[in-house]
Amino acid sequence: MITFEEVMKSLFYNNLAWYVDMFGKVKSNKTTLFADRNNCTSQAQVEKWLCINDLMNLAKHFNHDWVPDWTNSSDKKFAIVLTNVQELKFEAVEVSETIFGFVFFKSAESTLQAIEILGVRKLNLIFLK
Repeated sequence: MITFEEVMKSLFYNNLAWYVDMFGKVKSNKTTLFADRNNCTSQAQVEKWLCINDLMNLAKHFNHDWVPDWTNSSDKKFAIVLTNVQELKFEAVEVSETIFGFVFFKSAESTLQAIEILGVRKLNLIFLK
């Protein structure tokens, strides 16, 4: 079985790596630092990664220390769901299983706020690109 280290080496050793530098700038260079978890294969991957981080930060802000309890069906959980691909329509949907996403909110209102704050461009990068 291949290791994660071997995958990273095949992607990045003496190849172009895209990353976010310590000043928050997206940059690229040929590198031998193949094990750096900040490495991405393209600028588009970095942009998607940053948008996912924005979504996770919004969830942390709105949820505070709340963590979804998947064993408790009365504990409401919400996710951002792409409901119409042609119109790029995103909605807050109550979910009961983790198959609907990886970032969850404790209320529909906070989920809708996250949709508004992120906007269609960032949500499109997260869900479709």
